[in-house]
Amino acid sequence: MRSVSMDVLHVIHQFPPESRGGSESYAFDLAQRQRARGLTVEVLSGSQHAAAEVTLTEGEVEGLVVHRLQRNDLFFDHHVKMWHPEVEARFEQFLRERQPKLVHVHHWVRLTCNLIEVCERVGVPAVVTLHDYYTSCPRAFRRRKGDEACRRELSFESCGKCVPLYGYEPPHEIADGIDLYADHYRAELSLARAVLVTVGSTADLLSATTGVSRERYQTLPLGYNQRFNSMPALSMPQEGDPLRFTFWGGIGRHKGVDVLLQAHRKVCELRPGRSELHVLGGFESAAFETELRALADGLQVTFHGPFDAAKLHAANPHVGVFPSTCIETFGLVLDECFELGLPCITSDLGALPERAGGAGVTSRSGDVDDLAAAMLRFLDEPQLRQQLRANIPAPSPSLDEHVTALLEIYSAAQSGPKPEPQFPLVSERRRLAFLMKQRDTAMSKLIPPGGGPS
Repeated sequence: MRSVSMDVLHVIHQFPPESRGGSESYAFDLAQRQRARGLTVEVLSGSQHAAAEVTLTEGEVEGLVVHRLQRNDLFFDHHVKMWHPEVEARFEQFLRERQPKLVHVHHWVRLTCNLIEVCERVGVPAVVTLHDYYTSCPRAFRRRKGDEACRRELSFESCGKCVPLYGYEPPHEIADGIDLYADHYRAELSLARAVLVTVGSTADLLSATTGVSRERYQTLPLGYNQRFNSMPALSMPQEGDPLRFTFWGGIGRHKGVDVLLQAHRKVCELRPGRSELHVLGGFESAAFETELRALADGLQVTFHGPFDAAKLHAANPHVGVFPSTCIETFGLVLDECFELGLPCITSDLGALPERAGGAGVTSRSGDVDDLAAAMLRFLDEPQLRQQLRANIPAPSPSLDEHVTALLEIYSAAQSGPKPEPQFPLVSERRRLAFLMKQRDTAMSKLIPPGGGPS
């Protein structure tokens, strides 16, 4: 075990090379820039892949020390499995051994729901950046089963018919699971020395739906580390060339890629041979990959798989398309899109249309026909791309500017008083009682007619 003092530990649900979504890219860029400032920085990441036992392995990603923690259970993204006692113990052991001066939490999923509680127990101040609405939604993205963007209060009454289920839980178990979920994250945000969001509207919605005081949230726009400044400008489409609509990022259902594929089919039917669709990123599951490949059957669609800046640049996109069906909180893909000099199409939810402004066309979230109409505009209006490109907004704050602001927040977290908790901690007894309830419900499905074990 290394003995060098650690200034900052970033904790996140997944990390390159396993995944390269927006929050992972941000955490990677941030960690590298903090290292360039002379800080000793490491990452502790969850994993999409389970192991036979809780495992913590150490490696490097481009010189950055990354500790990858794997859980040992099934369905560990499920909201009722947010707490893992062995992960809690292993995380506490890691903190006591390594003694970081500050922990920056970016996510809890695939780890355990009481990371900040453990930090406080060990005596390490922790700050949080909320990259999504996970702390207010057991489905994580405030997107209901029917693709409805959700602004409802976090409660059994609002969420009971929407939360992911195994299918056999009685109503009282569903209610207990939602209440436990809500109370865990209320407690975590109460304990954090700072809770950061990127736009004020995110804080407004989180506060309104969870009851966590609006004053708990601090707005800090993300910094952006340019990816393409050493690469040549993209080649523009020539007359007669198919237009390359391109999506990139993590390919989860909430990103609307299924809607995009259906819209692209309509575009291909109406304007044969005029467009291509390129999709870059890793799939959230094998089942979703199968579904998307079926939707793409017979179309001019290329799935490029996991990517980096060079691979995205090599795909030579012409229009970025980001049809999220969830309420996005920032969207680093727009910074990449604009750095490449591209216009975009976004859904009408959250921060994406706000940030795109006059450089984008907006379509109704989840509406295949409306997205197809937006795509057709680029084929039927030759000047549209140039008109939108002329409206590309000024770049986001540089990563150096962002790091400077963040280090001031770190300093206040380390030297200032602990916040007065608005909500109490969840007891281990309550967690264990819920696990026993889950166990008994599941076991009841195995009892044969006529009674239990003989």
